Amino acid sequence: MQPAIFLDRDETLTVDKGYTYKISEFQWKTGAPEALKLFKEAGLPLFIVTNQGGIALGYFTEADMQAFHAHLQAEAAKFDVEFTDIAFCPHHPDAEDSKKDKPCTCRKPEPGLLFALAEKWDIDLSSSVMIGDRQSDIGAGQNAGCAAYFDCDFAADRPTIADQAAYIIQKHFPDRMTP
Repeated sequence: MQPAIFLDRDETLTVDKGYTYKISEFQWKTGAPEALKLFKEAGLPLFIVTNQGGIALGYFTEADMQAFHAHLQAEAAKFDVEFTDIAFCPHHPDAEDSKKDKPCTCRKPEPGLLFALAEKWDIDLSSSVMIGDRQSDIGAGQNAGCAAYFDCDFAADRPTIADQAAYIIQKHFPDRMTP
């Protein structure tokens, strides 16, 4: 088993324009490419875990989301970074479709997405880290047994996810630090 980095998508890696799914709206958050490169250089598998309730609400389709994710992967490849996998929850409690509004185990803060990825990829959750911009992201990480961090910490002088990534590597993976 190996540790991994789990990342929220919207407002952690990418700018959230409100149920973002259009490729034309893709934009990295400040520091995100640098953070991904730091994690890659540390040899840590990268996963995205994202609530995509816009599917259940009818704002976009799963195919729209998959196209956005393919674009995100292509943009990450420009930095020689690849996500091992992307897991998403298509549910939303306000959905009118009764199949998509039921309580589920995948919508963060529930840990279902992390559990599924850990099983699929042989990940040790107790030595892994979840990073996100909302309390639901932190809750999902903690509920799965991971260390969990907000994408930045202004109080600790880590204003971007790249600063937070350097701190996380130093704290949790010091043996993987590059000189």
